Amino acid sequence: MSNESIRVKLVSEAAEYVSITPIIHRDYTLHELIGAMLPVVGRDAERIRQILRVGGLSNGEYRFRWEGREEDAAQIENVLAGYPRAEPQRPFDAGKCVAIRFSRGVEVLSLPRETAERKGLFAAKSFWDELLRFAGSGLRYADYSYADQADVYVLELDVSSHEAFRALLPLMKPKSAGERLERLRPEKIELLTRR
Repeated sequence: MSNESIRVKLVSEAAEYVSITPIIHRDYTLHELIGAMLPVVGRDAERIRQILRVGGLSNGEYRFRWEGREEDAAQIENVLAGYPRAEPQRPFDAGKCVAIRFSRGVEVLSLPRETAERKGLFAAKSFWDELLRFAGSGLRYADYSYADQADVYVLELDVSSHEAFRALLPLMKPKSAGERLERLRPEKIELLTRR
């Protein structure tokens, strides 16, 4: 694999009324540039090859621009081999879990583990501990998220499990986070674990 650098122009995609944003020029290796593409296009080698040829990518935060280049499909596959891939057989490891995401439709509320583990002043249990107990064997492996750099495990909430979930909300600290979850009425809970 070539260690040749690729000169990339980064422009912020910040949506503001008036914004003066500096244009940043940075040298990327092919490995780093493909790493920036993965959250947007996944492990699709042919799509990555097309984007490299075009010389542009927008990931929501930044617009990346570079001089288009032709890359060998085998070289792209070689770079992709260095990145994690989905492992559906991978068992859930609570010790490696870093965040929880609650979603309903397009609405999402994310909580880092540290927030979910907070306990009340004299509380014996945390929302985190009880949520893991509640999820139990209902968790299933969903995918590997390149944006989060984590394996994603999912628990779908139906009408009956939603009531049991609501019973956990008083354990959430701060109380306002529990109230936000109550209003969201999540349909799905995702637990993110790092390797």
